[in-house]
This record gives sequence, structure tokens and C-alpha cells, in this order.
Amino acid sequence: MHEHTHAEAHFVVLLRGEYLSGAEGAPALAREPLVIYNPPGTLHRDRFRGDGVGGEFMTVTLGMGTLREYAQAVALPDRPRAFAAGKGEAWQRLAGLATTREASDALHSESLCVELLDAASASLRARREHLPPWLWRVREYLHDDCGSELSLGELAAVAGVHAVHLTRSFRRHFGCTPGDYLRRCRLAKAAALLTSSREALVEVAARCGYFDQAHFARSFQAAFGRSPRAYRQAVADA
Repeated sequence: MHEHTHAEAHFVVLLRGEYLSGAEGAPALAREPLVIYNPPGTLHRDRFRGDGVGGEFMTVTLGMGTLREYAQAVALPDRPRAFAAGKGEAWQRLAGLATTREASDALHSESLCVELLDAASASLRARREHLPPWLWRVREYLHDDCGSELSLGELAAVAGVHAVHLTRSFRRHFGCTPGDYLRRCRLAKAAALLTSSREALVEVAARCGYFDQAHFARSFQAAFGRSPRAYRQAVADA
């Protein structure tokens, strides 16, 4: 499996086989039952073990509109994360519905998908309880003001701690620097705007904190595997 990018967020529900994944929390060799959440722009090369046996998984894709709709209710991870899925939970019932595809099951399917969202959010809520309040405050500040030009000094002032301590703690708890997280937020916001609005690309770039459209286009292409224009067209055609 070559390294590849997924433009939209999605769940991978492992149904059968042995799966190799770089997601946080995934064992070295994953076996069912397991659910992996991949945020928008995930770059990975997850695959089944290459012994010819193969396996089976189900994917549940989350469009940008869905992510925006549930943003206030759930806190989804910012990087790929695996979590255990017990028997009888939403993933198993979704797998059963996927084989019937009955129109009368539409509400039931949507309800089960929301249960998946909540389950993925629960692990992050549990982590939040063990985080210093100032660190979560910085994370939310980066998310809410990602279109602004932020400095480490400004973030340190928001947190009320030294910049060195802030950077060290942020990486330990979130696996990246504040700058890395800011770039992710900008790209996610850009993808959402490309999906939900008809704003010109130069306006989207400006709203997401990019100095010029060329810089925006290069960053977006690197993260999502296609240009902003191509991404917008692909969403429109879907």
C-alpha cells in the first residue's frame, strides 16, 4: 500500500483480518473488533498484513458539513486514533445494516453513525480531564483563531506559562507543536469553506491565514493530494 491521503474524515471499522495501522492507540497488529478514526487530510499507509490472507473493513465517511454540524457536541481527535469496539456496539449494527441497505433503516443508520462519533469523542473527553486547563485553552484558541497570524508569545500569554513549557507540554499531550496544530486547523477550515461556500480561492486563502493563494494551493495540495479547485469540484460532483 503506497502512502496516500484521505481528504475527508472517516471511520475504518475492522471486521475481519489483521490490520497494520499507525493510528494512536492501535496495537502493532490490530484484530477485530477495532475502530479507527482518521481526521480530514490523514496521510497514511494502513493496510492488511501482506500474507495473502487479506481481510474486510467497512468505512464510514464524514463530510465537512457533518463535522461542522456536530462540532459543538463532540470533540473528535486531531490525528488518527484507534479505540476498542465491544460486541453489540454501533459499529457491529452498522455492518449489519450495510448489507441490507433498506430505506426504512435511514434514521437507524444515522443514529448509529452518531454513536460512532460519540465513542470517538469519549476518548478525547477522557484525556481532557487529565490535561491542565491552560493547555486545553491554548488548543481551543488555535482552533478558533486559526485564520489569524499567531505567535508563541501570544499563546504563552493565553496559557499563563512560559513559551518553552507550553511547547513541551503541547507536544507531549497532542503529538505536535502548536505550529503544526495551527496548520492542521487552517487546512481543515479551508476544506470546510471550499465545501460550503462559493468564495473565490483567494478569499478562502485569506480567511484561513495564508499570505497568498499560491502558498495556500501548495499547502492544500500537499495535505489533501489535490488542488483547492480540484477538491471543490470533486465535492460538488460527489
